[in-house]
Amino acid sequence: MMLLWLGFGIGYWAMFVTIGAEQFGTNIRATAATTIPNMVRGTVVGMTTLYGFLKPTVLELHAAAIVGFICFAIGFYSIITIPETHDRDLDFVEPE
Repeated sequence: MMLLWLGFGIGYWAMFVTIGAEQFGTNIRATAATTIPNMVRGTVVGMTTLYGFLKPTVLELHAAAIVGFICFAIGFYSIITIPETHDRDLDFVEPE
């Protein structure tokens, strides 16, 4: 069962990076694909702060579950509301 959850998390991360990189033109796509995960890693500060705030008021497991639920809810909302890019022309003209 644990491997199922690990596979879900890894697949989610791979799709996240792919979808994020597709939002940029081919000239900066590699930069976006390497920068986006670093920005996500930076949100760990906010997540640990929220966990530390919740831990005295609820059980540790519940605090972790609340933080995880919020993070996944934001992720799923982002995936649901992002526009489809399948037929998009890759010849972008980036604003200067």
